[in-house]
Amino acid sequence: MKRLLVFLGCFFLSFSSFSQDDLLSFLDNENEDNLTFATFKSTKIINLQSIEQTNKKELNFVISHRFGTVNSGIENLYGLDNGSMRMSFDYGLSDNVTVGLARSSSQKVIDVSVKGRVITQGRKNFPFTVAVYSAIYYDTLSSVWASESLLKNDFSFVNQIIIARKINSNLSLQLSPSFTHYNFPSPYPWQNVVNKRMYALGIGGRYKVNRSVSVNSEWIPILDKEEGTVNSFSVGCDIETGGHVFQLFLTNSTKMYERGFINETLGEWGDGGVHFGFNISRVFNFN
Repeated sequence: MKRLLVFLGCFFLSFSSFSQDDLLSFLDNENEDNLTFATFKSTKIINLQSIEQTNKKELNFVISHRFGTVNSGIENLYGLDNGSMRMSFDYGLSDNVTVGLARSSSQKVIDVSVKGRVITQGRKNFPFTVAVYSAIYYDTLSSVWASESLLKNDFSFVNQIIIARKINSNLSLQLSPSFTHYNFPSPYPWQNVVNKRMYALGIGGRYKVNRSVSVNSEWIPILDKEEGTVNSFSVGCDIETGGHVFQLFLTNSTKMYERGFINETLGEWGDGGVHFGFNISRVFNFN
């Protein structure tokens, strides 16, 4: 909790961290917008959605992979013999609205999403970029865990508000308050998730090393944490090469959709329950 309070204090302190010259400059140009772009390098920080959007008439194809845990031993090559994957397609209806479709091998989940940017940092001197994100998950295995076999029980939902600030040309920070709703009438037998409604706060950041490489990290504390649940934590780097962005990282989350990595993470960093993973994104332009 202390780490959370310190981070939040630093985040909102940056709101008032303008120098006197900056303030005078804004006053002199009060009718001009100084929009901020490229807060993050990709539409994902690692697992979390970043504030970035897919541009209008562009298709962002992302392949994500998580190997097994590093504590699985030499017989599994420390996790490299096992793994799960996710394929997602995000299309920009406009520069501010993105729709997505994805399929995950973990729990055989299909999800449909929409992300909309509300305001961009610098618009009328506003200090943050704000977006909203909503996703619906169709869990094709839910009937195995549920006590009833009804179509409505196969769905769950996640809603997020994404608030990001580009502090300077190198450092960006983001908060993602999240709400999850489960339709399942009974908990999974393999995890102590009893509440149908769960709240969490995603915290992420990026530090640019050079034009092509940045270091990313994210932490997602569950606010109404139940016994046995684990907060997701990830650290890695982004590498941009032409039209591709490679994200390489370590994370204690196997699942790559929001409901899963926010609320259903099982691995403990201290016990070696960590996965090596990567995201590869390629943008196709239909203009």
